[in-house]
Amino acid sequence: MLILIAGITGFVGIPCARSAFARGHKVRGLARNIDNLPQDIRDRLEGFETMTSLHDIAAMDRATSGVDAIICSFAALPEIAIESQMMLIRAAERAGVKIFHATSWNYDWTLSPGSHELYDDMRAFSHHVAISSTIKPIYMFTGAITDYYFKRSPYDWDPDTKTFNFHGSSTFPTRYTTAEDIGEYVVEAITAPDAANGGFVRVQSFEASPEDIVRAYNAARGGRATAKLNCLGSLKDAETKLNEGRAKFGKSGFWNYLRYVYQYHIPSRSWDYEPVDVARFPNVKQTSLEEYFRRNPDV
Repeated sequence: MLILIAGITGFVGIPCARSAFARGHKVRGLARNIDNLPQDIRDRLEGFETMTSLHDIAAMDRATSGVDAIICSFAALPEIAIESQMMLIRAAERAGVKIFHATSWNYDWTLSPGSHELYDDMRAFSHHVAISSTIKPIYMFTGAITDYYFKRSPYDWDPDTKTFNFHGSSTFPTRYTTAEDIGEYVVEAITAPDAANGGFVRVQSFEASPEDIVRAYNAARGGRATAKLNCLGSLKDAETKLNEGRAKFGKSGFWNYLRYVYQYHIPSRSWDYEPVDVARFPNVKQTSLEEYFRRNPDV
């Protein structure tokens, strides 16, 4: 199978490429800068199309030509997740592609409208595609992406002090999926016999509370480093900070309060789901939290 990965240079696109290669598939990339790809992926690509802008329809048409499936791993930014992804699915229609995995890796964004600015965009995209496209995308719910929490969000994990910040109970479990496991699940989903039927897929790697994170981190480091917890307040405190942020910054300033969206709504179970599709993909070995820390000594 020839798979196009749009946004291949991102932290979801890269593991999707490696998973596809491991299964013997060919991969074509679409992104703004091939230099952001690790050399092991660049060397194996069937081809690469460079996007000169977020609205580069010509590049999308070239990239979708002749492929069997598309994984859209564009960044979860409004102008990309809605506008660029919609242009990509139109290019897929023109190319006759039937299998399309949309940007979607989060908690269940079909629930609790108005609770998360980007979730509203994902829901709007899925609705518009459902009523206007011949393609039936695959959408995957993964809970929190482990690599985002521990590598890209200093508000959650302080890499210098090895401190995990949270609101609410230290024993409340969050659903997590590692980027590596997402790559495995995605390629399994797009190569399944019913992939062209699309639909929602619900998976995870593990569940872990803040206390579980400290225990797993300390065990993985074997005494060489020690994690600790920092409770930032109650769920009510998180809700108050979220409401104050929305009032101060407005929707266009959502990045200023996005951390409180998660820190309030995840433990409030606003978007919770059951990972019922894990059993559908027995070839995916779920990564444990301790294993994740062992594989990522830089965390």
